[in-house]
Amino acid sequence: MPTEFAIHALNYKTLAAVLLIGVVPLLLVGMAVYFLGKDRMSRLAALGATSLAVIIGLLGVWQLSAIRLTADATTLTVGGGAYSVSVPMAQIDHAGARRRLPGSDDTALGLRTHGIGMPGLSLGWFRTGKGKAFAAVTDPAKVVILPTTAGYTLLVSPEDPDAFPAALRHR
Repeated sequence: MPTEFAIHALNYKTLAAVLLIGVVPLLLVGMAVYFLGKDRMSRLAALGATSLAVIIGLLGVWQLSAIRLTADATTLTVGGGAYSVSVPMAQIDHAGARRRLPGSDDTALGLRTHGIGMPGLSLGWFRTGKGKAFAAVTDPAKVVILPTTAGYTLLVSPEDPDAFPAALRHR
């Protein structure tokens, strides 16, 4: 039976980012076009901008709520929605699993190659000082480093980063 470890991607920072970056600007454009334009085309453009804002908001909430950290006897699945990876437990270096120390930058996320980066969430593929990493990080103070033999490292931020590596070993 799979075990799910809490990773809170749907938080006030990520919701604020979705609203401020994706929804509010489109709503403002829609309102401006609606009130400044008097013809039928302006009204349709306003409806389109408003509809797009709602769609972006719903997709953002869906993506954030889909992010999981799930383990069963054979596989660890990290992420969800548009960005996830499943790693066989045999490819995880359990002895090398550790919590990132405060101030350590050996696995600091660099260039995002495919994923999402916003306040409160880094999800997807990134470059680090030590190579490639798949990250599902919501809190930089709670990062657990999971080296793999698959050519990349997993960086996750479970709710309880101190207990997570031991719980993962006992799967």
